[in-house]
Amino acid sequence: MKALVYNGPFDLTLKDLPKPVPSPGEVVIKIQAASICGSDVTGYKGKSNMRIAPLVMGHEFSGIVTEISEDVNKDKIGARVAVVPNLYCGKCINCLEGNINLCDFRKIVGTTMAVGGYNGAMAEYVAVRLEALLYLPDSVSFHEAALLEPFAVALHAVKKAGDLKNKSALIVGAGPIGLLVLKCLKYLGAISVIVTDLVDNRLELASKLGADKVINTAKENASEAIKSMTNSIGVDIALDAVGISASINQCIDSVRNNGKIILIGMAAQHLDFEFKQVVCREIQMFGSYTYTTEMQECLDILNSGQVNLNDLITGIFPIEEGPAIFASLAEGNSEDIKVILTM
Repeated sequence: MKALVYNGPFDLTLKDLPKPVPSPGEVVIKIQAASICGSDVTGYKGKSNMRIAPLVMGHEFSGIVTEISEDVNKDKIGARVAVVPNLYCGKCINCLEGNINLCDFRKIVGTTMAVGGYNGAMAEYVAVRLEALLYLPDSVSFHEAALLEPFAVALHAVKKAGDLKNKSALIVGAGPIGLLVLKCLKYLGAISVIVTDLVDNRLELASKLGADKVINTAKENASEAIKSMTNSIGVDIALDAVGISASINQCIDSVRNNGKIILIGMAAQHLDFEFKQVVCREIQMFGSYTYTTEMQECLDILNSGQVNLNDLITGIFPIEEGPAIFASLAEGNSEDIKVILTM
């Protein structure tokens, strides 16, 4: 089968690999759409210990079940599916408490974890366990289904803010996760959402997707603008979809006393932020990592027709163009926001 193989930093090649064979309890999926995540690009640059070569990346995907193990019901063949790529153990204390996203023994499709690597969906076929399947209604396209995973990341984060009705919010970072956070905030009733970024085309898309105010922080002081908009009170909730010192400090400067900050982005390993403000203003800070039940919740939302993800997809390319697409994304030469690879 064709597969994009990560061989090391800035080295991604199309190779012919053996088609996977399902182990007991597994199915084989013919990939229809695989979305490129920002973490895949970070891995491609050699900056992630969750992408150890050789590896087939791809954890955001959808496809059709084409093969099953002997212990799986034959009616699964032909099913249109997305996949929950977090393959948790189900037995550790984190799993037993419902925090399957924090399982220390999990594998994640398309990544390298402590327990080992797992070849992912930037290939014609991938094998996964039956329990990881999400069955797609006809109303949800393969392309949209490939975005269920990052949609779930965003929803999990936004839910940490609590009741959002009539609340104001700031999103720092208008990349795919930030824009999905925008969709979640609007869906859950936030009355005013401000989005900041350094890239105009991303802010233009944020405006089209419903942002009430966008600010290019290379051209305007976001904290001053937000104070002006909120009578110097600040927003109720700030969500950091970047994860660097400047972004978290922007959240701290912009949120109200006793407001909430949700940390999603992980661009930097260490941050320098105004800790005294957090303490003296009783700012509540929450880390948010992946998701638990949210992929199914997001599928239900898509099926309801209340949220559309197609407007986030800015590029669709065949797998053969994968090496060039990754190089362009890594160099910062691409204006694409969310790219789908097809097989």
